[in-house]
Amino acid sequence: MKTLPVFLFCFVVALSSCLRIAHKKHVINPYKIGDKLRPIRTDGYYYNETESKSFPYYRNATRGFSQDSTKPYLQKQIRVLSLCKDGSLFKFGLLNGFQENWAFDFHERCGLDDFNSVESAKRHFECYMKDQRKVHPIWDKGVFKTENDSIVVQYYVNSQAEYFLVEKRGRILNDSSFILTVSHDYYLKETEHINQLYKFQHFDVKPDSTNYITRHKKRFKNKN
Repeated sequence: MKTLPVFLFCFVVALSSCLRIAHKKHVINPYKIGDKLRPIRTDGYYYNETESKSFPYYRNATRGFSQDSTKPYLQKQIRVLSLCKDGSLFKFGLLNGFQENWAFDFHERCGLDDFNSVESAKRHFECYMKDQRKVHPIWDKGVFKTENDSIVVQYYVNSQAEYFLVEKRGRILNDSSFILTVSHDYYLKETEHINQLYKFQHFDVKPDSTNYITRHKKRFKNKN
């Protein structure tokens, strides 16, 4: 019987031997994750408002997207964290209220037009989530823990097929908002002071909370 090529075997079964996961000993003890010590809302997602200089996209001659560098503007964006009752989390990168160069058609799927606003960014994110399918077992996934007025969130980032841990800490303001004030990159060994206020938005659709950490708790167990 023929055997599968190594790369295909990794893709199909995603065994630990195929996932190069660093910093396991720094992950919050998976048996102590979640919000049992300080309940917060998990029936939706948390978003942080930000903005950055950008340039408008337009359809080019090849039907792809290009940017007009002569028209800079401040683009409203959001960062999103989806926290689940089992202590797992899903992190999303910067999102905005535009189609831009996405292959996913927001207008066709949800009737959304482009607007430079936080509300438009939220609607685009929610549209995308309704169509979300199977995702990677650990990339942009992680765990969180709340206790008293503190919160810790951890997630893995990808670099050349190896996964490195990022940790952010902060304080809980109430059951539907928190502020993250410190970010630590375990790969770069760098700590940064941040000021990211996350506000809660109720939303019925949740991404699959199953991730590599919660499915393999014994591999990440530590004394934290």
